[in-house]
Amino acid sequence: MPQPKVSIIIPVYNAEKYLERCVRSLMNQTLEEIEIILVDDSSTDSSLQLCNSFSEEDNRIKVIHKENEGAGKARNTALKLATGEYIGFLDADDYVEHNMFQTLYEKAVSCHADLVMSGVLFVDGAMFSKEGECVRKSYFSEDTHFDTEESLKELQMGIVGALPEDADDSKYGMSIWKNLFRHEIIQRNNLTFQSEREMLSEDALFMVDYISCIRKATGIREAFYYYCRNEDSISKSYKQDRFEKSLVFVNEVEKRFQKEIPQKTYQIYIDRFWQAMCRVLCSQEIMHAKDNRIRYQDLKNRLKEICTHRLTVRTLRSYPLGKLPLKQRVFAYAMKYRLYFLLKILVELRSK
Repeated sequence: MPQPKVSIIIPVYNAEKYLERCVRSLMNQTLEEIEIILVDDSSTDSSLQLCNSFSEEDNRIKVIHKENEGAGKARNTALKLATGEYIGFLDADDYVEHNMFQTLYEKAVSCHADLVMSGVLFVDGAMFSKEGECVRKSYFSEDTHFDTEESLKELQMGIVGALPEDADDSKYGMSIWKNLFRHEIIQRNNLTFQSEREMLSEDALFMVDYISCIRKATGIREAFYYYCRNEDSISKSYKQDRFEKSLVFVNEVEKRFQKEIPQKTYQIYIDRFWQAMCRVLCSQEIMHAKDNRIRYQDLKNRLKEICTHRLTVRTLRSYPLGKLPLKQRVFAYAMKYRLYFLLKILVELRSK
């Protein structure tokens, strides 16, 4: 069998409700020369049986069963066995357009790109969206190339954060699953994923590491990836240690940026990430308190922990909050001046 053009890696953990939709969207790709690697992370539902049935139906599908260590470690296991020229990643509760990997692969070949980045379709939108809503997000208005040392550093910073006047908190999108990666670069540089049990946004850290090893990246305007927010997803579900994991991520990113980028250049991007992360953290604390009827005083203590942390205080004190989009600006000022009840009102109004 010839080398696959793309290996697509999907960590699977208790995904029986969504797995068929995900895998079928890959089996029906217009690019036929693909390899689909399903990594069952010791699911306790019928996910492994479903994976095995798919592999019997389509010989392009490989199934790995391993001890439960999380999505990051599951991807690392699959990378050791992948044989494709390029690598793509999916989450098991998402799905993609039928022409995604043909388009990304052909763009990578024609542009001699080590990384191709596309847009995303948010099903059920953002944290407070209504059921059934689908929001299209394109990060590039036209084919955009990053092929100089300066532009690749700007891309790294724009993965993590954005400038104050940018509409989105990440200029180019933090996630791996909308992109295509050259396999040889991952292998040659021994690139791996950190565990999401240790830090938040482990895939964004992988992106930062990967971009430091490449010569060219290309962004395209099309969006193929349906990112489905559901009650079981990591990004929407409440985690008590999310704040601590966010701090680990910031520290790891700063270690990497310090090696090659002046602090006065990268700091504004990290600060945008941090004030945005604090907004998410506060919102999740407020919604968790509302859903579980937690006392306001207990909620206030949690919000205080976030808003009075030294990194938050420094960021909100030095950041040009007045340049932020209006809703983000109001929320940031409420955090800065520790108006906890106002934060509660803002989040609860938005969630209605």
